[in-house]
Amino acid sequence: MKVRAVVAAAVCTFVCASTAQAKVIPIGEYKLSPSTMTQLRSDWADQLRAKYGDHAWAPMKFDLGDKQLALMGLPSKRVLTSHRYRTPTAVVGGKLVPLAKLDQYLAASQGRSAAAAAGPSVVSFAGTGFFGIRPGAWLLTVTEKEVGWCSMAHVYGSPGAYSISTAGHCGKTGDWGTVIGVVGNKTFLGAPIPVLIDFGQYKRSTGDAGIGRDWALIGVNSTWQNLVTPTMAFWGGPIGLFTHVGQVVSGDLTKGQVSANPDPIAVQQILHYGHGAGIGAGGTPRSGTGIAFFSDRFVFFGAITPGDSGSGSNVLTGDAVGDEREALGINTHIYVDSSLKTGVGYLAGTRATKVGTPANGQLVPWPAPVPILP
Repeated sequence: MKVRAVVAAAVCTFVCASTAQAKVIPIGEYKLSPSTMTQLRSDWADQLRAKYGDHAWAPMKFDLGDKQLALMGLPSKRVLTSHRYRTPTAVVGGKLVPLAKLDQYLAASQGRSAAAAAGPSVVSFAGTGFFGIRPGAWLLTVTEKEVGWCSMAHVYGSPGAYSISTAGHCGKTGDWGTVIGVVGNKTFLGAPIPVLIDFGQYKRSTGDAGIGRDWALIGVNSTWQNLVTPTMAFWGGPIGLFTHVGQVVSGDLTKGQVSANPDPIAVQQILHYGHGAGIGAGGTPRSGTGIAFFSDRFVFFGAITPGDSGSGSNVLTGDAVGDEREALGINTHIYVDSSLKTGVGYLAGTRATKVGTPANGQLVPWPAPVPILP
């Protein structure tokens, strides 16, 4: 009996000590102030108009320079592009700090004992709220040459082996996809602390192949599969795949050519969630009005801005009664004109059917149900 007691005590000591030394660091959705987002939208509109001119369709990717990165609370382009983020990395006062060592760094910067803030030996990471690798999540593509701002579309595959889609012009095959979040409720000099994670590589990308042919698929490394949810933030879904082809109006609306003979199934709202600059603070739910659904592309009118590129769209009512929140596709292009700075315009994208069949989400947008869902 004494031997058993000694063994039990030893096991308890080991397990309890291990539990006491384990820590979960929550990572939430990173948001910026409305005024900051408005400035970023203006910069993006200027960038797009300078590159493509007015009255043209253009990919919505936002290429970030030092000015925009500073507004976002991130280091310079030179600093960001010289690192990889396979280990979660906090951005503190322009410096990159391994997230597991954040407490020690903050303690040292405040003149406290770093030894007292040594923290646990075992650290894991968990998403909270709408943060995660999911439809609508904020996506950075950091290469040796650029920092691109896009959003994520639909999840493909099965639990433990998920991938996620985005626009092909957001990155090329082999590039790393980086998710950006915020560290729990910690701040530095009153500002939230961003955290960057390289979650996987683009395993296929069409590049900027044009409307209806622009898509990419990013593999999610096994370490970060626990952060994946197929459910679109705020709206919920997708559940099933929207396959209908039809038009609400025909002709070139950007030139005033409208022939109304609406297909009743095409008359429905488009639901999307992305990190476009200038509408809301960070991720924002939006809806638009469907115009046309072709076999390879779709067009709608609504609130859409930079950074939304690559985000996913679902339809509200689907192919038939009861088919709510079916996956529509990937938002990729915007019509360039003076309305860009107002945050509304004509958008086009690639049908989800070009990529495959997305994984089903839930109608309720787990993990943060919203009581005002339509």
